[in-house]
Amino acid sequence: MEQIYKPQKVTIITVVYNAVNTIEGTIQSVINQTYKNLEYIIVDGGSTDGTLQVIEKYRSRIDRCISEPDKGIGDGFNKGISMAGGEWIGMINADDWYAEDAVENMMHKISKDDYVCCGNIRLIGGNGTERDKKSKVGWLNFGMYVMHPSCFVRRSVYRHVGNYDIGLRIAMDFDMFLRIKRFGYSIKYIDKVIAYMRTDGVSNDTVKMHREELKVMRRHLNGFNYMLSYLFNYLNRLRWRFFYKDPFRKPMTLQA
Repeated sequence: MEQIYKPQKVTIITVVYNAVNTIEGTIQSVINQTYKNLEYIIVDGGSTDGTLQVIEKYRSRIDRCISEPDKGIGDGFNKGISMAGGEWIGMINADDWYAEDAVENMMHKISKDDYVCCGNIRLIGGNGTERDKKSKVGWLNFGMYVMHPSCFVRRSVYRHVGNYDIGLRIAMDFDMFLRIKRFGYSIKYIDKVIAYMRTDGVSNDTVKMHREELKVMRRHLNGFNYMLSYLFNYLNRLRWRFFYKDPFRKPMTLQA
């Protein structure tokens, strides 16, 4: 009988800055996971709105928490990874939350030969409307089609490929996963809703988002692959500019 692979520990990292209205739901979604072998790390960027008081309510359930000024979301990710003791690392930011069985669903479907895995997210509109968004690993060259809140990565992979680029404000996750791909790691897709993401409050700076995506593409792609990705990105920008009627069609970016 094939031996089932059982990871020793999973580290969950939450990066947050001034999210007093949403951080409690994020924390509860982590500490109430059905998968119990978890380490929880919160990296706060120096919140001043009461976020730290909410975190303090759950301090006994949080393994490590730091609060200090940082250089953005990517810097917070790097700080969390540097403190992580788990074999696998997942990241859920303060505007998002996990499904109750998110970690269990992922960990029970990976093998000892998997190093990166991803699932789906469920977008929650301001009027309560919901829509599932699936990760599309094969589309990664064209943009961040791997849903970052649904991703789990071995700590050894981060050690191998390096830190998140703190010079990127929006596309640091796109850069990281193209780098992971360039280093030869495959990304396993698991067709489960792993995380929930609000559409309220996401960045509408589509110009900067596309500029950063193009910068990342130039960094990691070349020749025909770059030209194809550039064309797709440009056409997508036109679609978003002229057909913004459904809020779910707006570009989704990470928010701390």
